[in-house]
Order: sequence, then structure tokens, then C-alpha cells
Amino acid sequence: MKIAIIGFSGSGKSTLASKLSQFYHIDVLYLDTIFFKPNWEERNKQEFEGLIQQFMDTHDSWIIEGNYLKYAPHRFQEADQILYLSYHRFFCLASVIKRYRENKNKTRVSMAEGCQEKLDFIFLWQVFYAGRKRKKRKRLKAITRACPQGLMFKNRKALHQYLRNLGVENYEAGM
Repeated sequence: MKIAIIGFSGSGKSTLASKLSQFYHIDVLYLDTIFFKPNWEERNKQEFEGLIQQFMDTHDSWIIEGNYLKYAPHRFQEADQILYLSYHRFFCLASVIKRYRENKNKTRVSMAEGCQEKLDFIFLWQVFYAGRKRKKRKRLKAITRACPQGLMFKNRKALHQYLRNLGVENYEAGM
């Protein structure tokens, strides 16, 4: 099984990836862990795409979490399932603030080593407005619809119902 998880910042992509990884017993690649080097330094496109390809080449089954839509787009064609978390901006904003409070001065599992949790105006603007522009929303929907098993979730209730139907235990913990 190959699953791509996409969606807005703060929607819970990393938490969902972790839950599905445990449920299916397959490895997950959090794209933020390889896009950034310590201290939030960005990798170049070629190196980043090479790391994605290496992960895909060495795993028969995988979960890839994160957008980075311009990079390694073939992962969406290879995915058996695409899960798109399309939650309301205020929900996502509250989630990133909560996440910051819980992880301040720490590096989350889904982040690159040496990148401590941060919350600044630029990221808040990304969560609330810039990351939700019409063009991006249309692209996320198109990617999801192109997959025969593409699913879009507009709220946590719908996602929880999906996870319950799969038989995922403790799906609400951390979500």
C-alpha cells in the first residue's frame, strides 16, 4: 500500500501518517524531515527529490506526508490512496498554536533534526491565508481526484469515521 497525505498546515497530516503507519505497519516519510537541514536551512530541489526517490525505491509500501507539490509529483501517480485534509483555517490556526505550546523548544518527530518548533508571523500568515489560495486548493483537489482512492476530509468527524471504519484503534488520540 502506498499512501500520500496532503492538506493544510495544522490539519493533522503528521498525526494521521503516524496512526496509519502503526496500523498498516509501514514506514512513513515526513517531507519536512528531509526538506530542511538543521536551523531551518532548505535543501536544494535536486537533493530533496533524490531523498524522496530513495525512500520510494527502498519501500514496497509507504506513507509520504506533506505537500511540496512541485517536488517529486510522480509520488501522487504511484500512490494507491491520497488523503487530503481540507480543514477550516480557524481550526488549523488553533491547531498550530496548540502544537507550538506543546512543542516549544523541541523538535517534533515529523520535523528535521535541529529544527525546533517555531511560530512566527510568516507561518501564521501561511496557515491562515497564503497556503490556502484558490490555485493551491484547486491543485490539491485535482491531485486527490486523479487518484481512484482519493479522499478529501473537510473535518475531523469525517476523518474519524473513516478511521473507525478501517478499524484503527485510538484514532482520536493526538488528533
